[in-house]
Amino acid sequence: MNNAILFFFNINTKEVKKINDNYYFNYAYNNYVVQIYNRDIEEAIEIYYLNLELLSNGFIGYEIILTKDNDVLFLYEGVYYILMKFPNIKNRIITYEDVINFNYIPNTMFKKLDKSNWGITWSNKIDFIEYQFDQVRNRYSIIDDSIDYFIGIWENAISYYNDNNINSERCVCHKRVSTNMDLLDFTNPLNFVIDYKERDLGEYLKSFVISKNYSNASLDRMINFSDRDGVVLVISRILFPSYYFDLYEDIILGNKDEYELNDVISKRNNVLYLINYILFRYSNLNITDIEWIKKEVSFH
Repeated sequence: MNNAILFFFNINTKEVKKINDNYYFNYAYNNYVVQIYNRDIEEAIEIYYLNLELLSNGFIGYEIILTKDNDVLFLYEGVYYILMKFPNIKNRIITYEDVINFNYIPNTMFKKLDKSNWGITWSNKIDFIEYQFDQVRNRYSIIDDSIDYFIGIWENAISYYNDNNINSERCVCHKRVSTNMDLLDFTNPLNFVIDYKERDLGEYLKSFVISKNYSNASLDRMINFSDRDGVVLVISRILFPSYYFDLYEDIILGNKDEYELNDVISKRNNVLYLINYILFRYSNLNITDIEWIKKEVSFH
């Protein structure tokens, strides 16, 4: 990697450390990471320009460094990488406040990064997963016994989203947010998408009720919506069982043991309780109830 950094960036660094799949080095008193680029290639240029816009507006985060030929990515041993300068921040686990305060509305239309059409995106993804599962059926007993239930919940999320006809403002969000995410991952431009702000909040709330002991009081502190559309979007996002299918994909790729699914499966009612509780809290907004969830779990 030393020679690649010299060739693509004219940076002569003596020591490059490889940690997992990424490379780290110090140059001119700044820390850098050469990170595997794991997004669609066609999104790279928009990720770069979004990064530029954020930094020019005071955002504290990574800075993407172009190659000497002004390319965003470079190819090394058959893999695309991106070079970024580390932000000057003290790393820590993110908080609920970090999530709700991260709401930058871009000045530019980043069409390739816009993931706000949940109905179409989710329908296409389900079609792919059903096809994929047919190829691995009977190889994973836990998946065999559980996937139909979570596909059903996902289809419910699609119907709920489509039936409510939402048109809300879009901002910079993340592919995923969780309660154990750190600030460096949170500010990494490779995690950014354009979507409804409720995307991040819904993902954080799901992670919160799955990974932590929670109470109604702790939920009340985080459930604070000003309009009906915001509530509907958060409920739609919480219904989307990302906590199951993210693990499912890692298992199929061989990166996780399928027994890790047992934990999220056992806590699925926590997610249903959260939805029921939000619907109860905002019943004055004339929001459609989800009857099967009301029957399956009750709030207290």
